[in-house]
Amino acid sequence: MPNVMQQLFVMNIESLLREYAAYRAFNKSDAVINMRIPRPILDRLKELAAAQHVPYQSLISSVLFSLANTEDNNKQ
Repeated sequence: MPNVMQQLFVMNIESLLREYAAYRAFNKSDAVINMRIPRPILDRLKELAAAQHVPYQSLISSVLFSLANTEDNNKQ
């Protein structure tokens, strides 16, 4: 069985963004985080976001949202 990270990579970015947009329609973001990541990873995320015509922070949030939901689903 693939692990959570493998499942996330298999998922389509458009699907991640749709799920996150639906969530955001009813839930306000009210927390701010500050994190350090390697520049090549950030650059790649920005490229992926640009290809989808979305802000890179929205893409990162959608991946985190999906990860949180996948973890919740695995507990049940």
